[in-house]
Amino acid sequence: MNKLLKFGLVWLALLFVVPSVSSYAQTETTSQELSSSKMSMTIDGMTCMMGCARSIEVELRNIDGVRDAVVDFNAATASVDYNSTETSESALVDFVNSYRKGAFKASLITEKNTSSSKKSCCPSKQKTSCTPEEKAKCKSSSAKEASAKSCGS
Repeated sequence: MNKLLKFGLVWLALLFVVPSVSSYAQTETTSQELSSSKMSMTIDGMTCMMGCARSIEVELRNIDGVRDAVVDFNAATASVDYNSTETSESALVDFVNSYRKGAFKASLITEKNTSSSKKSCCPSKQKTSCTPEEKAKCKSSSAKEASAKSCGS
């Protein structure tokens, strides 16, 4: 009888503990989803894909609160998925600006400057997209100039 009573109490305890742990996990997940943010920034000064872009990407991912970071060397941009309760857009931009003794210039991409940040590869024509011939011309220019220009691709 004593064993049956103990067994019953264990089951009763489990009935109360398991649902409360489950609801705590759901609450934690929901609060993390609510604080999930994404931001994009331009990064000037990168001269190579592996030495600059890759190292910035790795270091951004090491920042507390950053879930993921992707640096696109060709577009000279970075996209960061982060927890807004642990870090901020300005802190991430400031990090890149101070990384490697200020070798890079980062700035936040906002809705306002998205259309104006797209530079033409043919400034004389004032276009934001290029023909295939113009794209080829952009690709043949120097690596530093090409990384600063966008051909709308």
